[in-house]
Amino acid sequence: MAPCRSWSELPKELISYIAKCLDTRTDVLRFRAVCCSWRASVPLPPKSPKLPMHFSLPVNDPRKPIVSAVISQTVVYRIAQPGFHAHPNRKSCFIRVEETEQENKFHLVNPFSERLIKHMPANFPKEINHLNFRVEELTKGFSIRLLKDDGSSDLHDNNFWTRKLKLASDFDSSYKAISISSGQLRRARLDTYTTDIHWCSLDTEVHYRDITNFDGKFFMVNIYGVILGMDESFYTLDEVHTSLEQKDWECERYFVESCGHLYLVVRDFLICPTLVQYNDTLDAFMTEAKDANVPVKFKVYKRIPSGDQRSRFCWVEVNDLGDRAFFVSTDCSFSFLTRDYTGCGGNCIIYVDEIDNVERLRKFEPIEADNDKEGLKQLKNGKVRLYNLADQSSAPLALFPHYLDMFWPPPTWLKWDQGPSNA
Repeated sequence: MAPCRSWSELPKELISYIAKCLDTRTDVLRFRAVCCSWRASVPLPPKSPKLPMHFSLPVNDPRKPIVSAVISQTVVYRIAQPGFHAHPNRKSCFIRVEETEQENKFHLVNPFSERLIKHMPANFPKEINHLNFRVEELTKGFSIRLLKDDGSSDLHDNNFWTRKLKLASDFDSSYKAISISSGQLRRARLDTYTTDIHWCSLDTEVHYRDITNFDGKFFMVNIYGVILGMDESFYTLDEVHTSLEQKDWECERYFVESCGHLYLVVRDFLICPTLVQYNDTLDAFMTEAKDANVPVKFKVYKRIPSGDQRSRFCWVEVNDLGDRAFFVSTDCSFSFLTRDYTGCGGNCIIYVDEIDNVERLRKFEPIEADNDKEGLKQLKNGKVRLYNLADQSSAPLALFPHYLDMFWPPPTWLKWDQGPSNA
């Protein structure tokens, strides 16, 4: 029998080939950290030199029609203890962070909204060495925040100007982006000389609910379920899919990428047409009923090849996600494998119930603080829920402790910090 060889003795060509198959910058950094020979064989992955990016933004304020803002990148990570697969009783968790202009410095973001965590948990470390844990990058997003007069960003201000922003995959060279603002679909291009962003409306006739990047295209879905696929390079329509439901209706919709496929998650309000209505002015779904009295129903569709040369792709309804779960919200969506987590089954959707209450608006009641010393408001008021696709039941996430532990609060073992990473 041939003698065992060390991983460090793998041929350089094979190491380079493996590195090219890695999807994220985080994966490449961890790959390089295995040993000196691997680090020498694989170059340091570049970080986007454009982000965070400062730019000028026109607003409807005659006193100050132009304000300064900054675009930053947010990332959701799955973090697990070493030896996780060998010891399935050990926990893992999700954390969401926003990059800063300082290298390797981040702000912790509320996993259920776009706001930054104002009151940090007592056990949360100031530094996390990713070599001490198993780290997986699940999804990326982008935020826009206003800059104060002193040039600093308002860390606790929400994304006032846009519902969703997506940058082109080749943004560092094309400077192209797409956004949903007040329901309107807009495209943009950065002027690198003046740091202005030139916006152009693509559709003002109907409101849009979500956008994403997939397979070299921008995908967008409007409130009635029409899906558009647009080439990132030329802003040309490449795919058009009519509403997937039997009847056009105003529904909440979220894109989710999972296992190399694109899915559309639909919260179907057709089951409660008199309870929930869409408010064009506020760009939000509203109800006069108490949250517990609003029926919940989700549908999931998957984009697959159609076999038709005229329409190469189609969307089909799926009723079983297998051992995967989807997390969906206005700000970010992702999927994860539930068998990696103790006590968690699959085929479910964890969602943030973002229906607003008409009575609160009538009384001009402010939205309560996003987080305080007692925790996150979305968990305290039951706004984060779990929907079971099999029996179509819905309940607060707090009733499912194994799922809840994945999101908040951060586990105590995260404080096991052993110094900075040298990867």
